[in-house]
Amino acid sequence: MKPESIVLAQLRSDLLDAMWLQYPLALSLDQLETAVHVAYLTRETSWLTGAIRAQLSTLNQAELIRPCAKGYLLTEKGRRDRQQAARFLGTNDKPTPPEAA
Repeated sequence: MKPESIVLAQLRSDLLDAMWLQYPLALSLDQLETAVHVAYLTRETSWLTGAIRAQLSTLNQAELIRPCAKGYLLTEKGRRDRQQAARFLGTNDKPTPPEAA
């Protein structure tokens, strides 16, 4: 079983990925929960909802997302973060540029 800090870090990443896939559209809490639900199957849906809310708060404080009337949006900083993550974690065979190393 993974430590809770690793699970929550993965949840934050999964939430950002879900928003990245729908960028520039806002995603509601229900849409975000649906996007990550399969990876975090649990009998306690209240735990998952609470964990998602807490991680969204953390991402908002880090200025990676921002709340809006329709849900949550990636900020420019969050968009750049996902681009960088895709570059480093992607399946491309390009070497890492020296300035990014």
